[in-house]
Amino acid sequence: MLSEAVEDYLKAIYTIADGDKPVSTSAIAARLSVAPASVTQMLKKLAEMKPKLVLYKRHHGVQLTAHGEKIALEVIRHHRLVELFLQEALGMSWDEVDREAERLEHVVSETLADRMAEVLGHPQFDPHGDPIPSKTGLMPE
Repeated sequence: MLSEAVEDYLKAIYTIADGDKPVSTSAIAARLSVAPASVTQMLKKLAEMKPKLVLYKRHHGVQLTAHGEKIALEVIRHHRLVELFLQEALGMSWDEVDREAERLEHVVSETLADRMAEVLGHPQFDPHGDPIPSKTGLMPE
């Protein structure tokens, strides 16, 4: 089980990434509102995990490994399914659903995510129009 912070970093790296280009520590720091030094420490930790979650080269940025990308997509899937569920099933406004989904994305089980997807008709997009990754990690265009 990974910490919320680890999941947030993986999600941020995935979201910022532009193709195969490494993501800079300053971009991650800005996205997560943390100090660049904190980002560097976390990236070192993620690169040392077994299996590795990122490929990190000081002063050159970071890229997700296949395992890191799989986790990032799972967190994104949970976040976007929660957003849509809160909006459609509970009638919450668009500005409320993101805050709540940020909290809940880390505790949603795969069973619950699958049930939400089923109830919602296996949606491909969240309330903001962002694609929802499939359970297998495929991202709709």
